[in-house]
Amino acid sequence: MVRRFVPMGFQMASVAYKLVAGFGLDRLKLWLDSARLRIMAYHGVCEDRCMAEPWLPRHFVARSQFEQQLGYLKANARVLPLAEAVMRLQNGTLPSRTVCITFDDGYSNNLSLAYPLLERYGLPATIFLSTGFLEGASDFFPSDRWRLLREARDRSMPPGDLGGSLPDYKTTPIDVVLERVEQRWHQVQWRLSPELRETLRPLHADELKKFDPRLVDFGAHTHSHCILNNETPDRRRQEIVRSLECVSQWTGRPAQLFSYPNGQPGDFGELDKAVLRSQGVLAAVTTIPGANRRGCDSLELKRYPVGLGHDAHAFAAELTGWRTVLQTFR
Repeated sequence: MVRRFVPMGFQMASVAYKLVAGFGLDRLKLWLDSARLRIMAYHGVCEDRCMAEPWLPRHFVARSQFEQQLGYLKANARVLPLAEAVMRLQNGTLPSRTVCITFDDGYSNNLSLAYPLLERYGLPATIFLSTGFLEGASDFFPSDRWRLLREARDRSMPPGDLGGSLPDYKTTPIDVVLERVEQRWHQVQWRLSPELRETLRPLHADELKKFDPRLVDFGAHTHSHCILNNETPDRRRQEIVRSLECVSQWTGRPAQLFSYPNGQPGDFGELDKAVLRSQGVLAAVTTIPGANRRGCDSLELKRYPVGLGHDAHAFAAELTGWRTVLQTFR
């Protein structure tokens, strides 16, 4: 089996995380910071055999990783639905060591792989949907198409084969990205295995009813997965409102939760928060690492990202904030 290269820095970090766990510092920090709300940010779950695939996004986790992480949360935390947790954080009734589980985008594997494990452990989760891709318009999210094209260029294709440079997804309006990606997509799509195609495909809107609404709820993640600050004010409003409307239509319930695509400082702003407030949104999440305390901005909640690099010790270090602490000493 082909194995991913593990950099020396990652190996050193892994040793540090094991030491933290060995001395019980992860559980100690979780206890000391027990009044804060921790939100975990996932994207997709893959079968373990897919971990060696060069096309697999780094922000996915293997099925065995996810099950191990759910076991850790079940034993060491109180996992609540996001909406309930945010309301209880702000009114001062949040239980000790509360954690929320979230997924961005709306991959089919959230249903086929993640959901059965959530059911087994009885843990709730929120899935944020990039709604424009749940009605069969595309077999991949635009961020995945862009990434696959970039990796094809970097790994194996002669410089001219992709017909010019790709725009920077993080700084370019989404319509420009989509146009340039569509022009080149046929050059790489044949390289993807059927299993990876299924792993990376978006959910279909009619699959949402297969989730138990008592266990999984849905939020919005824009309509076209655009980074909001790259768009005009009118487009930003349309992206937010349309995605909220789609989620409400598909679920039969008001959409009260939102996730900013990419979710880093500079990717969203006060304009977007104003639109969310006008739509009655209760909470919006970022990908800025950290725990949330009472009185924080509910439309700029922090989350801890989880990906392939999170073995059991790294996950515990991420959840408890030790990973952020240790990174400051690199």
